[in-house]
Amino acid sequence: MNELIVDRFSIKYDTRETEQCPVRINDYIYIENKDLPCYFIGETTLTFFEFYEADCSGLQEIDYRLSEKFKQIISRFPHTNQKKIVLNDEGSYSIKNVPIYIKVKDYILALAQPGSYPKCNSKIMSIQSLTPVFEEEVSNVISYKRKRLFIDGTYGIRELLEANQEKNVQMIQNKLEYVSEMYSFAHYSYAAMVQFSTEYDIMTYDQFHEAYGKYIYSFTITKNGETVPLLWPDYLYHKPENHLEFGLLANTDHSRYRLFDQWEKNDKVTIDILADGFEDVHFETRLKQPMIFPPKLSKSEYTKGETITLSIDPGVVQELAQQKAIFELVKSKKTSYDGYTLDYVLVEDQLLLPSAQFEKTGRYQLKILSEVYGQLLLLFSIKQEESRQE
Repeated sequence: MNELIVDRFSIKYDTRETEQCPVRINDYIYIENKDLPCYFIGETTLTFFEFYEADCSGLQEIDYRLSEKFKQIISRFPHTNQKKIVLNDEGSYSIKNVPIYIKVKDYILALAQPGSYPKCNSKIMSIQSLTPVFEEEVSNVISYKRKRLFIDGTYGIRELLEANQEKNVQMIQNKLEYVSEMYSFAHYSYAAMVQFSTEYDIMTYDQFHEAYGKYIYSFTITKNGETVPLLWPDYLYHKPENHLEFGLLANTDHSRYRLFDQWEKNDKVTIDILADGFEDVHFETRLKQPMIFPPKLSKSEYTKGETITLSIDPGVVQELAQQKAIFELVKSKKTSYDGYTLDYVLVEDQLLLPSAQFEKTGRYQLKILSEVYGQLLLLFSIKQEESRQE
């Protein structure tokens, strides 16, 4: 006969039915007849693969490894919740202090038969502060959603163990808004922002950071039932901005971004954000009409005098011809141009803008807002023509 001890709870077990252990768990394990906890709770550290496996079953561990370019960005813009998120030696993230629970039967089997359940046994050994929760204690547990550790060693989705636990976090959903959806922006096929509604007066980076940003540890996007996690810096916020922004990279074969390789008009997209101490934030949107091909500038830098050439869906060209879309060129907050007042030429699938008409050199944003195709934002710069040497 053996004994398992967890905090103030202990249970005797044997490999056969005996007078002291008459209760059958399976064909090989019998336990004593006594009141059992409802479950055990604790916290653990999970890799992103382990954390998201139940929600994103199509991804493998390698899909969570950061590219060298991402690592370079992180060196400049590290994750702002470093109490929760750490970069491990394999070049991917782990999440610390993840609330978990395990059923009593699964716990007993994993500890009593480590050879049969090695993965679960190993995961149990890494749990911190494992505590039994009895029926009379359930209502007193200050907790929110937890992930269940199953007997096969995998973790399930986050769930409330008791309905009243949803009151144990701050409400924030109604304070936030989903804005600035973009269907072409820099290297992204789809991008958007999350910010506080104006009445909450969150106007600076520091205000956003203290009010919500520094607690965020997870960001996922779901389209047509398929969920993928975004990894910092797929989503981030940075000075001097007062919002969180995210984007899905275009022109890549990485499996995390294939979700937006193609879509249909009105496909439903949901965004879920998790933050310590706050309710889960959830936004839903419907996608605009996809373009035949993504907008593309002929190059990112033009010498003054050259023609800025944007290849674009003929449907957008038609909207511009009829002046149905908003069309702007933005140099800075103080300098912008109504595109329709500029010299430009429209052909079947191109917008042509002579760069000589812009007085100032430097960076520009070409913005088109279409009711059919959504917002498009293209970035380019104009440099001064080099003087010729005699």
